[in-house]
Amino acid sequence: MRTIVSLLLSSLAMLLLGSTVHAEAAVPRPFSATYAVSFRGIGAGTITFDFARDAATGRYIYETHASPSTLARLFVSKAAMERSVMEIDDSGTRPIDWKLDDGTSSDEKDGQLHFDWSRSRVTGTIEGKPVDLTAETGTQDRSSISICVTTALLRGVEPGTIPLIDDNRIKRYVYTKKETASVDSALGKIDTVIYESTREGGSSRTSRFWMAPSLEFLPVRAEQVRKGKVETVMVLQKLQRH
Repeated sequence: MRTIVSLLLSSLAMLLLGSTVHAEAAVPRPFSATYAVSFRGIGAGTITFDFARDAATGRYIYETHASPSTLARLFVSKAAMERSVMEIDDSGTRPIDWKLDDGTSSDEKDGQLHFDWSRSRVTGTIEGKPVDLTAETGTQDRSSISICVTTALLRGVEPGTIPLIDDNRIKRYVYTKKETASVDSALGKIDTVIYESTREGGSSRTSRFWMAPSLEFLPVRAEQVRKGKVETVMVLQKLQRH
């Protein structure tokens, strides 16, 4: 997908909010985080990530909603939504259902996936193309990968390489810890650790995340770089814990 919202979502293999419980049982706490977004230096509005636990099922729901600027509405609808339902336990994060609605009357850019872990299969459609793949251990969708990374870091484990279903096939992304840096944000000056995500086998795109240990590894800044040039930038503007 090549809309602004897809670039933002694919560059966000993160949103790392955690709890203060013992590391072995650490899971992300419910939150709502809003980021200001710019694309190639032009303000594109905001994007909000909501994470909550469904008390009835015990599963976790992670939703993304865009509030595009007037210009960005030429490329993405303000009704666009991405949603992932997942389970989190001692073994990690397992997506169950994923859905993307681009907010238009057409389903040409939409997608949905279902993970059947009893058969190790994931089925569905992405942009009208059928998906029927082996769900190897650790496989994530485009939203659950954020929580997968969170859970690993909260438990003191480096994310390493994570298989991701995107564009109706499996891609593998490698997360590498880089240098430390201080970042100015709406919450003040914050010390961060920079992580870089690249696709295994090579790609023209690289994602960078400035994650703050003092904020339980919440990224205060994220960038997507294509062919050496920064395209998408996201900066934390507002954080609410539920």
